[in-house]
Parts: sequence; C-alpha cells; structure tokens
Amino acid sequence: AREFIRYINKPLIQVDKEDIEHYLRAKKKEGNTGCSLNNKRRKLNSLFTWMKKSKLIQENPMDEIDHFKETLKPVDHLSAEEIEQLKEGCQDKRDRALLEWFRCTAVRKGEIPYIKIDQIDWASGEVQIYGEKTDTYRVVFLDRVALKYLKEYIEERGLTIRSSQPLFTPTRGDVEKALTKSGIYAEVKRIARRSGLERRVYPHLFRKTTATNIVRRGGSTDDAGIYIGHKPQDVTNRHYVSAENVHKIFHEYVESI
Repeated sequence: AREFIRYINKPLIQVDKEDIEHYLRAKKKEGNTGCSLNNKRRKLNSLFTWMKKSKLIQENPMDEIDHFKETLKPVDHLSAEEIEQLKEGCQDKRDRALLEWFRCTAVRKGEIPYIKIDQIDWASGEVQIYGEKTDTYRVVFLDRVALKYLKEYIEERGLTIRSSQPLFTPTRGDVEKALTKSGIYAEVKRIARRSGLERRVYPHLFRKTTATNIVRRGGSTDDAGIYIGHKPQDVTNRHYVSAENVHKIFHEYVESI
C-alpha cells in the first residue's frame, strides 16, 4: 500500500478507479507478472474494503478492477527417484526420520517445533498438528516405515515413545530444545547437498510433492488440500474434515506400500 500511496501522490479518500488502473498498468510495464499484479490488487482491495467499513469512503474503487490473467506453472515436486536419492544424503538417524516425517505428513516446517514425542499415537500413526497458518488443529498420519525410523531416532537419544520432549532436536547445544524452523530448513538443505541432487530442495517442496502424488494416484484436489491442511473454502466442509476422512486419503494415496 505504501508503494501505491507514493505513486498516486494523493489522499486515499480521493482515489478512484482510474488511479488504480494507472498504477497497475505501470507495474505491468515494469514486468510484474499476472500473479504479482493480482497480489497487489488483493492488498489494495483489503485496504479499501477496510476504509469503506470504517466509513472513510462510500464506495470501494476496487470493485470494478478485474483480475489479471495468470500463467499457470507446473507444480514443483520431487519424483520417486529424487526422493530415493535424497535418502542417500542422510548421515544419521535424525536425517532419515526427518525425511520420512515430511514424506508422510507434508506439514509446514513451522509446525514441527510444536510436536512432542508423546503426541504421536504409535499404534495408529495418528498425529495431531497445530496449523500455524489456519490457527486450527488437524490430524496427519505416519506409516510403518516412518514410525520405524522415528523410533530408531528416539531410541538413539535414550528416550522412549512416552517422552514429552520435542520430536526433533539439535544434535549440538541444547539437545532438549526443539529444532527451530531455520534449523529444519538448514538440515533439509544439507541432506540435499550430500545426496548430490542437482536441484533446489526445501521443506515446502515435500508439501507440494505429497499434494501432487495424491492427485496423481487418483485423489481429488480437495483430497490433497484436506491432507496438507488447507482450510476448506466451503463452510460445511470445515466442520466435517474428520480424522477418518484424512486417514482414508492417507491410506489410499500417501502411505508407503
């Protein structure tokens, strides 16, 4: 919004449709993509919607501004061969446990530090996750392969599956403190570098990979969204995303055979 204010050089209460169109055309000439322009459009719409609700303006000038056409790019994801190659970059039990965790759960890296060992149901593989973006809890699942490597990692630390310590911790320093978001990101990068995989690998790539695999294996885009924790747009669906629904998606499209 600050960039827009500097560009138009006039009070926001005086802004009209032509001012916004002129600004967006200028951004397009600078090389902004349709996606970038729509992001700017969305932010401006939020601003003017707030101004209208606050009775600072009578009409929202964004109401007549159309969306820009976006070029859809293929979803970045890991192939089965690339996942196998990443495993070769694991130098200890924590590395392999982390890869298997990402493969099964597709959680955001910022959700991992909240997970404690005793939050995992080691019989069913069910784990309750606090969604940092949706501000809600959801369930994900671990298959027998992931549970095996996680148990080995936990036992190596001299702990049991009933421990209340963080699931992933640093290998040096305070080893009882949860591995941070930046620590998780750095570890994934190190695993990728050691594996020799010549492509960019980052934690969010596992979410994209899981979602892609769900659809490729016969699931719907709704199934993929439910499993990786996107909040359903439909209000009814928000109340009926049960653990049984998620487990069905996991068993049919995610679980290792």
